[in-house]
Amino acid sequence: MSTERQKQLIQEALDDLLTPEAQQELAQELGDDVELSAAYERLKQVDRVLRNAPFEHAPQRLALNIMARLAKSVPELKTRVSALALALGLTLVVVVLLPLLVAAGWLILSVMGNAAALSSALQQLTTLLTVVVGVLTVFIEKAQEMVASSPAAPAALLALIPVSIFWLTRNVMGKDSDSDTNDAD
Repeated sequence: MSTERQKQLIQEALDDLLTPEAQQELAQELGDDVELSAAYERLKQVDRVLRNAPFEHAPQRLALNIMARLAKSVPELKTRVSALALALGLTLVVVVLLPLLVAAGWLILSVMGNAAALSSALQQLTTLLTVVVGVLTVFIEKAQEMVASSPAAPAALLALIPVSIFWLTRNVMGKDSDSDTNDAD
């Protein structure tokens, strides 16, 4: 079995790009390995045939057909990229919300002994999670509509996800802390 270095030397030899040192190295490799030497001879024959083959220009119609098929495949590629970007964005949302859910679980466990505190914590968590789920549902629906209408939309969506999360945490969490501060005054 030939190594990557041997393959590189053979390819450079076929392309007439070998330095004198590399030629000596290839000669040594070919002398040591009969199987490699036979493979090199076969490749040289194929290379000679291809170099001496008549050169034909493809008909212009063939070129136009190929270009038309490529043009049709580009929107499909954009759709795949859009779907990947959407999946990446949703994964990012989940990763960002995971600490929030862990904190909610910890809060519930920490107030388990006090019924009034547990009731208040559950009510606030339920409200927060309802808002988060509602925002995410609307966000996903709008994202799907946007991706369907514009292939460049995933880039915009990826940029909006952190902004949306920041806005959500600032406005939803900020109102509770503002009311606590006002109650303390």
